[in-house]
Amino acid sequence: MLMPMKLDEETLRTSWTLVAHLKNVDDQENWQKFYDLYRGLILGVAMKAGLREDEALDVLQETMASVSKTIGEFETDSARGSFRAWLLKTARWRIQDQFRKRLPVAVNSDPSTDGTATRPSVERVADSREVDLEKICDEEWQKRLMEQARKELQLEVKAEHYQIFHLLTTEEKSVAEVANMVGRSPAQIYLVKHRVSQALKRIVKRLEKRFG
Repeated sequence: MLMPMKLDEETLRTSWTLVAHLKNVDDQENWQKFYDLYRGLILGVAMKAGLREDEALDVLQETMASVSKTIGEFETDSARGSFRAWLLKTARWRIQDQFRKRLPVAVNSDPSTDGTATRPSVERVADSREVDLEKICDEEWQKRLMEQARKELQLEVKAEHYQIFHLLTTEEKSVAEVANMVGRSPAQIYLVKHRVSQALKRIVKRLEKRFG
């Protein structure tokens, strides 16, 4: 089973320096770093799009191969667009390729005894036209962005306040339950939730500005 990649700030950021290094296809160290950074993102998008694990792995390998062939065409200038968007566009093409491979390649035109043609038995699969790959890419990226934001939030607010926020938003406990658990009044719980929510929004905006 595919294991999710451990998330840290590096999984959300590809520096322009690294992209420049990738233009040298013989730079194995930086290519390995690039692979490690984006492996989980590409696999996550592919599997959410409806591909099987083996197909998702093919998407990963084909995306990496395509990037190695075309990286020279990408201009390492943030003003011209993010590397992430360019990479995910490449991944979307490879995902569409996998959907096309699922289509039957031949039709048996020999008439059956009742005069009808027969088709090979094929798995009912999702059609890439029915899957909004761009939306899936955006959702996967936002998920990772929020995971990173929560990690930074944990470092910026008091431990007790983060615990209260976690109980309310992740464990979905009621204000009354949380108030009883931490020995605070409901009014105090509401205030903590508001303040921590505002802090999280500021962090998300900061990350969006930083990572694009």
